[in-house]
Amino acid sequence: MDKKLTEDQVNEALETCAAEPVHIPGTVQPFACLIGCSSDLSTITYASDTCETFLKLAPAALFGKPVETVLGGEITHQLRNAASRTDLHKERVSLGVYKFGRDSFEFYCFRSGTALVIELEPALDETFSESDALFAMNFLLPKLQNCTSQEELFEVSVDLIRHMTGFDRVLIYRFDLDFNGEVIAERQRASMPPYLGLRFPHWDIPRQAREIMKQIPIRIINDTNQTPQPLQKATPDLPELDITQAACRGVSEVHMTYLKNMGTEATLTLNVTIDDKLWGIISLHHRRPRLLPPKMRDLLARFVPLFSSKLLTLRQKDTLGRIRMLDSTLVNTKKQTNGAEMGIAEIAPRILKNIGADGIASINGDRISTFGDVPDPALLKEILPWANAQDDDAITTETLGNVFPDLQHTLRGCAGALVIKASDTKAICVFRNEVTRNIAWAGSPEKIAGPVSGPLRLSPRGSFSTFLEKVRGTCIAWSEDDVYFARHVRTLLDASETQMLLNKMNRQQSLMIDELNHRVRNILALVRSVSRQARRRYGSVDSYATAMESRIRALAASHELSEGSLVDPISLCTLIGQEFEPYGGAEHKIVIHGSDRNLRPDIAPIFSLVMHELSTNAAKYGALVADTGRVNITLSPGDGGLHISWKETGGPQVSTPGDTGFGTAMIEQAFPHEFAGTAQLTYEDDGVLAEFWVPDRHFDDEAPIGNRAPKPTVLAQQQHRFAGEKLTAPVLILEDNFIIAREMKDQILEFGAPVVEVFSNVADALDFLEEDKVSLGVLDINLGKDQNSVEVAKKLTELGVPFLFVSGYSEHSELPLQFPNTPLLTKPVSNDELQTLLSMLIL
Repeated sequence: MDKKLTEDQVNEALETCAAEPVHIPGTVQPFACLIGCSSDLSTITYASDTCETFLKLAPAALFGKPVETVLGGEITHQLRNAASRTDLHKERVSLGVYKFGRDSFEFYCFRSGTALVIELEPALDETFSESDALFAMNFLLPKLQNCTSQEELFEVSVDLIRHMTGFDRVLIYRFDLDFNGEVIAERQRASMPPYLGLRFPHWDIPRQAREIMKQIPIRIINDTNQTPQPLQKATPDLPELDITQAACRGVSEVHMTYLKNMGTEATLTLNVTIDDKLWGIISLHHRRPRLLPPKMRDLLARFVPLFSSKLLTLRQKDTLGRIRMLDSTLVNTKKQTNGAEMGIAEIAPRILKNIGADGIASINGDRISTFGDVPDPALLKEILPWANAQDDDAITTETLGNVFPDLQHTLRGCAGALVIKASDTKAICVFRNEVTRNIAWAGSPEKIAGPVSGPLRLSPRGSFSTFLEKVRGTCIAWSEDDVYFARHVRTLLDASETQMLLNKMNRQQSLMIDELNHRVRNILALVRSVSRQARRRYGSVDSYATAMESRIRALAASHELSEGSLVDPISLCTLIGQEFEPYGGAEHKIVIHGSDRNLRPDIAPIFSLVMHELSTNAAKYGALVADTGRVNITLSPGDGGLHISWKETGGPQVSTPGDTGFGTAMIEQAFPHEFAGTAQLTYEDDGVLAEFWVPDRHFDDEAPIGNRAPKPTVLAQQQHRFAGEKLTAPVLILEDNFIIAREMKDQILEFGAPVVEVFSNVADALDFLEEDKVSLGVLDINLGKDQNSVEVAKKLTELGVPFLFVSGYSEHSELPLQFPNTPLLTKPVSNDELQTLLSMLIL
C-alpha cells in the first residue's frame, strides 16, 4: 500500500534513489550481449548470460580465454585498432558488421576503467542500410537548418522523428533550472492521451540518471516486460563493471514500472545537452515492444548534436535580439541625455520588458540602486550574502519567501529573484512578482513510498492524467535564456559604470592638461616669486642656492602627492599643507581650523589642483607676498558635507580681475562639476575669500586619517662628504636621457670621482662590465623602449659593486622585487642627496 511521505522520509527516499548504482546495474537487456576483457584482449573477465543465446557459449566457457580464440582474428584486429583511441572511455565506437557462425552481428566497444567492453547484437539493418542512413541525414539536415524559431524547430523535429521511426509518441521534454520537466512539443496517435504542456517533477529522473544522460546521446529500452539478464564476473573479487556507454545496459526496476504505468512497453530517449548542461530530452514511446535497427539508432544519435546546435543558435539569436534592443536603448538614452552619466532608471524599463520581470536592483557594496517592484531594503541587504554562499555566479529562486522566511513581510509582492554576481560586493538582482497559477502535472506530484523492503525509495507514479495544482507564493520560472540575458545586463552595467569612470577621468585629464599648460606659462612668475622670498631671507649665494633648490624639490613633491592620491585616501590637511611646501618659511602664515578628514582618491587630484591655484596666487599676488600676510583655512561640517573657507588677510590690496583666467575658472567650476558641490571666489579689499562645500560621499571617514606627507629624504639623514678621489675605478651611470645623464656626470666629477662612464642602454652597459671594472653604479630604473636596468643591477650584484637606483616616478612606486633594500633617489636629484647616498655606498 503506497503511503504519503513526511519531509524526512522524502529526503531519505530521494537519497536512496540518488544512491542507486544505475551505471553498474549488473544486468543487461536481452536484445544484446556483453563481453569484458583485459586491455590487451588476452583474458575475458566479464560476460552476460545472453552470450549463450547469441554466441552459443555460456559465460563460464568464456572466462580466461583470449578474445581472438572466441571471436576470431578479424574482429580482434579491429578491436586492437579501436583500443588505441584516446576517447574510447567517453564514446561507444562502432566496429561494423561481422559474421559469427551463421549470423551477422553489429559489434561495438568502449573502455570501462582498465577493461575493454565488447557489445554485440544481431544485425537488423536489412531494411535500413548505410545508404538509407545517408539519404535520411541529407533529408533531415536542411529541414533543421530552415527552422527560424525554437517553436518551429520543436514541431519539425517531433514530426520528422515520428515519421522516420514509427513510434506511437514523440515528445520534447525541457528541464527548468531545478530539473522539473515540461512537455513543450508532441506528436502522438490520436487514441493516446496528450502530454503537451504537462510538467513532471525532478525526482522522476534522479540526479545520477541525469549525469549519465549528459554522457550518452541515446538510451534504449526495447521491452518493459523483459527479464533482465545477469552480467557475470570471472571471479568474485573483480569490481562491478561500469557499463554506462552500453546500449543494452540494464534498467532499474522502478523505471520499468514507471513506464508500464504510462502504458509504454518500449522507449528510445535522445538526450539534449547544451553548453555541457542537460537541456532536455526527445522521448519516443511505443505501446508494444520495439527495437530500431542499429543504423537507425546511430542516425538518431547523430541527429542530437545537430538539434542541439540549431537550438543553441536560435536561442542565441533570440537573446541577441533582446540584447540589441537593450543596447539600442542605451545608445538612444545617451543621445537624449547628451552623453551624461546614466543611472539604472534610464535603462531599467527595457531590461524588465525583455526579461519579463517587475523590478531590478544594482548592488555595489553598501550602495543599492533600484527600479520597479523590489523588496524592502532589509531583504535587499541580505541578497548578496545569500548569493555569495552559492557556488555559481547566477542564482535563481522562485520562492524568496522560503529562502528568507523571517523576512516574508518585506517582500512587497516579490516572489522570485535572479541574481548575477560580478564580485563579492557587486551584483544585479532581477525580481518577479508572485503569480498565482494552475500548474498542470502529469499525475499528482505528491511523493509516495511503495511497499519495498530496506531503505525508503520513491514509488513510480501510477497515474499520468492531468493534475492541476494551484500554486501561490511563487513566480514564473526562470529560464536559461533569462540567466544568459541577465549576465549580459550585468556586463552592460559594468561597461556603463566603466564608461562613466572613464568620462570622469577624461575630464580630469583634460583639466590637468590645461593646468599643465597654465603652469608652464606661469612657471617664470612662480620661480621669480620664490626667488624674491629666498633673496630676502638668505644673504649668501650658497644659502640662496640651497633655499632655491629645496623649494623646487618641494614643488616636485607637491606634484607627486597629487599624482599618488589616486591610490589611497589622503588627509585633507596634509594635502593643503603640501601645497605650501614650495614657499619655505611661510608655515607661520597658514592656520588650519577644524577637524581633518580623508578625501576619496578619485577627487583628491582635482582638489589638490584647486588648492595649488589658491596657494600659487597667494604667493604671487596675495597674503604670502607680505610679511604680515596670513591665510586662514576653516573646515566646518554641515548640510551633509564639509564647508571649506579660505580667507587671506594682511597682504596687498586685491581687486577683481578684468577677465577670468584658467585658474579662476577651474576654482569656480571644478567643485560644482566634479563633486556636485559649490564654490564661490570673492576678491575683498583685505584679501581673497574662497568658500567651498563638498558632499560627504567624497570623504572616506571609515579609514584612519591618512598621512601622505613626503618621506624623509636623505637630506634628513646624517650627511657625509663623498670622497670620490679615493675611487680606483670609474663610476657607471645608466640613464637614457642625455641631459639628465650629463648633469649627473658633472655632479659626480665635481665630487672628485676620477672617471665617470655613461651608458644609455642595457646592452652597452653589460658589454662594458664584461671587460672593465667599476667602483659604483647609478642606475635609472625605467629606460626607454620598455627597458629597465634590472639586468645591469644583477650584474653589479654579482660583481660585488654597490649601486643605487634613480626614478622619475613617484616615491610610492615599488623598487624592483629583486632589490627591495637598494637606495632610491627620486628625480630631480639634488647635489646633497646624491653626495650623501654615494658616500654611504662606499663606507
